[in-house]
Amino acid sequence: MTADLISGERGAFGNVAHESFTLPSRYYLDPDIHAREIRAIFQKSWLYAGHVTDLPEVGSYLTVDLAGQPILILRSKGGEIRAFFNVCQHRGHILLSGQGQLDDLIVCPYHSWCYGLDGSLMTARLTTKVCNFDKADFSLKSIQLAVVAGLIFINLNPDATPEDGELADFETSILDHLPAMPSYSARYRFDFDIAANWKVVVDNFSEGYHIPVAHPVLATLYDKQGASSRVGKRLGFYQRTARAGFSGFETTGDEPYLTWTLWPNTCLLSLPGCPQLIVLRMSPAGPGRCLERADIYCAPELESPNLEAVKSLFAEIFNQEDISLVENVQRGLASLGYDQGRYVADPAGSWFSESGLHRFHRQILDALEDIDEY
Repeated sequence: MTADLISGERGAFGNVAHESFTLPSRYYLDPDIHAREIRAIFQKSWLYAGHVTDLPEVGSYLTVDLAGQPILILRSKGGEIRAFFNVCQHRGHILLSGQGQLDDLIVCPYHSWCYGLDGSLMTARLTTKVCNFDKADFSLKSIQLAVVAGLIFINLNPDATPEDGELADFETSILDHLPAMPSYSARYRFDFDIAANWKVVVDNFSEGYHIPVAHPVLATLYDKQGASSRVGKRLGFYQRTARAGFSGFETTGDEPYLTWTLWPNTCLLSLPGCPQLIVLRMSPAGPGRCLERADIYCAPELESPNLEAVKSLFAEIFNQEDISLVENVQRGLASLGYDQGRYVADPAGSWFSESGLHRFHRQILDALEDIDEY
């Protein structure tokens, strides 16, 4: 990382958290940096897209927009889950929208080119006399896909491997605590349009320094003593213990409070008192806008006590608190009165410091350095 690219008015970003200045504010405002992040990070990383229970049978499909690309994910014949660019190979029309059930064919609504569930072009109207036309040349373009503890991830980089994203370690960590996760389903889904850079939203999830101040209810849910963590290059995992008697959760004090961060934009948490998993995906929609998808997964209703309390605490209280926080940060980053601060981090890298935030920023800078042009 060259110093001129990572220096601000106070000084340079450094590799040691408790010695470093934060990223200059231009990293949250500059359209060119934003465009580079899409190419260097989002088009080369494993991105959360859904769950296998979203595709219950052959022909089931869902569509998502990830890294600025329209994506189609479906269950093909034989039960395999596959991903394709959701674009007809004739004139580029989007093929499907939303989520639903197909019979045997994907039919383009523009000129009725028809594709099989394996992506191959089956029929193309009036092409029998088109010179040198071969249907085999016009299959849908496939995308890498991995299923991790029932969660579906895609990667637009054809050379990427699950090892690049530490997906095996992530799966082990999830299944250690939620062994039935592959059979869970999304009981609630929320979409939030947030007026903040995607990094500001992930930043907020990457540190616990703000929790005692900004989340007074959440701060009473877990015990301040005793914690464990496991941090890799792409995966962060933190565990705390519930405080007994939290209202609405019937906690005894033995239940785990679990959080994960998975590079680059997936954040997960499991609150004590209910065997659920909340999965957050932060999708950039411009330098100052982020689309957040929040999915609450759990087992069948009879096996999910306190689910309504989890939903209320997340959707009505602390996520709303977080949205207010990050939108105010984004406004402040655009101020002439701010460019850089300091990471409040300790050498031990505790969760209640900003060590995780510094690590995330270093990953951002490393990824941007890997592409040729600035």
